Amino acid sequence: MDSDKKGYQKQLFNERQKEKIKMGRTINKETIALIKKFEGCRLTSYQDPVGVWTIGYGHTAGVKRGMKITQAQAEKYLTEDLKKYSAYVDRYVTTFTPNDNQYGALTSFCYNCGAGSLKTLVTGRNAETISEKILLYNKAGGKVLNGLTKRRVAERELFNKSISGSTGKKFSQYSHMQFVKEVQKAIGAKVDGIAGNETLSKTVTVSKTKNNKHAVVKPIQKYLNSIGYNCGAVDGIAGTKFDSSVKAFQKANGCIADGEITAKNRTWKKLLKIA
Repeated sequence: MDSDKKGYQKQLFNERQKEKIKMGRTINKETIALIKKFEGCRLTSYQDPVGVWTIGYGHTAGVKRGMKITQAQAEKYLTEDLKKYSAYVDRYVTTFTPNDNQYGALTSFCYNCGAGSLKTLVTGRNAETISEKILLYNKAGGKVLNGLTKRRVAERELFNKSISGSTGKKFSQYSHMQFVKEVQKAIGAKVDGIAGNETLSKTVTVSKTKNNKHAVVKPIQKYLNSIGYNCGAVDGIAGTKFDSSVKAFQKANGCIADGEITAKNRTWKKLLKIA
């Protein structure tokens, strides 16, 4: 019996190790501040809006009625929970590589809504769509809660917030209108930020083998990066990463995924948001 018991315990341990969540990457201070603001810190256990016993900064694992902790324990629980929930971001976000603010915003979302909601939010979606859909998760028990609405707005703002690059320079948020204007300038169209048939008629075919150093490549790279398709460095050269990100964009938008941006295959229309 002893050997059987040891064998079972070893098997159970191995299974648990396989299921163990890989710890996520470092969470930035903006994310920690956001979570602390909305979770608050309570050193005596309480029930959240849906009846779950909670303590510290929204910690729920093993919490019971009447439980008390110190501030140091609350900070420790927060650190452990951040590692756990950020690991789900690593697991489920596969369509693009999130920057630190995007990563933090999704970690906060998972911290509050759970891994299942995170998986639903991000699966098969690019950054732009996630930014739009995150606001929908503002209900608890079927009711819209003001606190959740405010938190989703804050998470979205963090998700879309500009970040500092390795050079220390700040990258500004690249809007669609900026993209359209830069495209119009590059192709010699009227620069008004409004994409229509006139703009479309002047577009050129762009791929890693056609017009791969055209002036329009840079704005395409910036725009694809801004909406979550990792296009690599904005160097004005349509190379391998450019090709991969274009194909991913095409696939997500119902275009022929051939890596060529043309008016004929509707990719320019999708990029310029022309109906």
